[in-house]
Amino acid sequence: MDTKIYIDAIEKELAACCDEFFYKKSSVADAARYSLLNAGKRIRAVLLFMTAEMCGKDWKNYLRLASAVEMIHCYSLIHDDLPCMDNDDMRRGKPSCHKAFGEDTALLAGDALIGLGLETIVNDEKIDDISKIRAMKALTRAMGPMGMIYGQELDLEYENKTADKVILDTIHRHKTGRMISLCGKLGSIDSQLTDNQKDALELFFDNIGLVFQIVDDILDVEGNQEQLGKPVGSDSENNKSTFITLYGLDQSKVIANQLTQQANEALSGAFGEKSHALLEYTSYLLNRKK
Repeated sequence: MDTKIYIDAIEKELAACCDEFFYKKSSVADAARYSLLNAGKRIRAVLLFMTAEMCGKDWKNYLRLASAVEMIHCYSLIHDDLPCMDNDDMRRGKPSCHKAFGEDTALLAGDALIGLGLETIVNDEKIDDISKIRAMKALTRAMGPMGMIYGQELDLEYENKTADKVILDTIHRHKTGRMISLCGKLGSIDSQLTDNQKDALELFFDNIGLVFQIVDDILDVEGNQEQLGKPVGSDSENNKSTFITLYGLDQSKVIANQLTQQANEALSGAFGEKSHALLEYTSYLLNRKK
């Protein structure tokens, strides 16, 4: 499937936001741009746009919301790569932000992207004030101490320890899953959905968020470093608990397939043919190589 139109649009919007909200001469701005622009698959933005379209909306009206999600995601990657966290030197085929600009500037660049993400929503002229409040509430919950931050906290806590199934599920659903689920919430932020559709959308994104991390775990074992743009085997080197260490490679693939099937059945049952693009995209996510 062709997602180029979405990706081109979000890249243009992110660059415009940087021009609007950053000082021109700033090493922090340079570091943020380095990490944010022309990078990544923009999976979260694409999921958000496709959700909006499925709900009968014009996806172009959600560019600022998608930009905010991508900014927060980028901040988390910059901070995750720091030596005090995952200590990764490569990201998306180039040196990590802290390797290119230094740890101090990278830390500030990540912080700046948090502020930029929130300001982007506040200045969004495509949604009303009620939707802005809902969006801010959803974003801060997803990224905060009951969301992504909690997942990273547990991830660090269980380095050199064996996490059981409950702990591992909690780590993945918070560290990765919460920001994926956010895309469903923001893409339907001003839509009038039935209770059945709301439940199906929540189940779909909860499952897909977990599947995304399981596939990441799989790629860290059998992925190609050139395709991934980062070293493989870093989870093993950092003694992290993953689906692979707990379930094994083959069973992890089975679990990912089962979760995807359950998610797709729920979404197609609630939205019918309108869900086709999202279902096709989840097939890509399940089978991706990077």
